[in-house]
This record gives sequence, C-alpha cells and structure tokens, in this order.
Amino acid sequence: MPAQPLWAILCGAAGVILALASAGITRRAGEILAACSIGLVLLAAPIWPASTAGEPWFAYAALLCAMLCLVVSGVLDDVRPRIVAGWLGIAGVIAGITWAVKGSLLRRSAFLAAAGVVAVVFATALNRALPRARR
Repeated sequence: MPAQPLWAILCGAAGVILALASAGITRRAGEILAACSIGLVLLAAPIWPASTAGEPWFAYAALLCAMLCLVVSGVLDDVRPRIVAGWLGIAGVIAGITWAVKGSLLRRSAFLAAAGVVAVVFATALNRALPRARR
C-alpha cells in the first residue's frame, strides 16, 4: 500500500503529462521544467515515509530541486505565479527541514549549504542562458 493516496499519485502523473503536452504545443522551455518539478515531488512522496534508517535526505533534496525547477520555469516563461509558488515552496521545504530534522545541527547546516551551492550554480547558468536586457 503506497503512503500516498492513489488519487494524489494519479493527479500528479496527469499534471506531468499535461505539462509536457503543453510544452509540446507552446514550445516553451519553462513548462518542461514545471513537469520536472511535479515529477520530483512525485518521486519524493514515496521516499519520505520509506526512510526508516534516519532522515529522508533524498526526499528533501528532491523537494528542494522541485521548487527550484518551479522558480526557473517561471523565470524562463515569465510567469510570475510559478516564480512566487516556487519561492514559497523553497521557504516551506527549508522550514520543514529545519523543524523535522533531528540530531546534529551540523548535518542540517551542511545539507542546506550544499543546497545553496546548487541554487547558486543554477542561478549562474540561468543568468548566462537568458538574453541580456537592453540598457
């Protein structure tokens, strides 16, 4: 029996399929990243409760990557609601990690520092990929 209800998994799968179909029709790169974001959340859902030997670090990483993909997809397509949802999601995941992780503060800090480095790398790559605005 999956930890998540079947209807939630099916809705997530439908969201991935519809986002990919929309990306195929509109030819917008951000919608592919939105589909990746939904897929990463679907991936994180079964990992979260299955991690009995400690903290679900892979689930945390998948959720942070999902929210970062949502922010990047909004930036690429210039869709402000996706950008806002992604930033709120990042804040929520970081708050959840801070609240839920037991044990050493050093492990939590190291994980969030590594996530910050990945976010900086993504931001740098995105900055280079986007066309420059005229001044």
